[in-house]
Amino acid sequence: MEEKKGLKRIWMLFLVFAVLFVVNFGIQTDIGQTQMMWLVLSACVLIASIIILINAGFPPRKHIILSLIFGLTMFIAYQGIIFSSVQTFMVTTLTSLAAFTVFMKYPKHKVKVFDLTNKKVAFSNIFIGLIVGTIFGVINLFLASEPLSLDINILVFLTSLSPAIYEEIALRLFIFALCLYLLKGEINSNKENFVCYFMMIVPHTLIHTTQQFVEYGPISGLFSVVLLSLLFGLPFAVLQRKRDLTSAMIAHGVVVIIRFSFLGLPF
Repeated sequence: MEEKKGLKRIWMLFLVFAVLFVVNFGIQTDIGQTQMMWLVLSACVLIASIIILINAGFPPRKHIILSLIFGLTMFIAYQGIIFSSVQTFMVTTLTSLAAFTVFMKYPKHKVKVFDLTNKKVAFSNIFIGLIVGTIFGVINLFLASEPLSLDINILVFLTSLSPAIYEEIALRLFIFALCLYLLKGEINSNKENFVCYFMMIVPHTLIHTTQQFVEYGPISGLFSVVLLSLLFGLPFAVLQRKRDLTSAMIAHGVVVIIRFSFLGLPF
């Protein structure tokens, strides 16, 4: 019974997000539909994280400090863009805190920040993150179908901190923690496991493909969702759950560093 309630709540959350995604197509704003969906998803995870913190409390001090460090990197990533820096700082910090609280409550399925079981495991996770990031970074260039021009500079690395840290924590790690929270810490069936991976991947992928839906229609948009989910969302989600958060951050960071270096920064 608890399993069914948890799954129903998770699917209801996704349905609400999907409705907002569709409604967004009919709304015209100065920031555009893609940026609006980024704000919508950010607001959703921020509200959910606050609810969890109110109901379940805060994690230990070391995790509070680590969450603040993650959040403060957003000021480096956005280099003086006040609104983006403050917004992503708040969302990253609070979702990180809430995720740590959930993992403290339900340690059986927790995601490790950095697996320090031994040196071999630690270096293996870093190496795998680099390899996965390089492979899918190159694939991403081919999918872009744009002229390539190599330009590596410090801004490339600083800007990559946002996708690597903010997206992996707020839009993937926390969403998994939210699913775990709603499932009362129990992931005992393939159905539950599938739902967790689905939620870690699809909402994040959808906001990346908003413009594809707008310009080319629902068929092209859905195709992009499936393609990006399999090529990028799934590998990062698997790294988080099977390895550690750091390996997923490294892989995601390498993908965007390669993209920004050859296709230019997104501003």
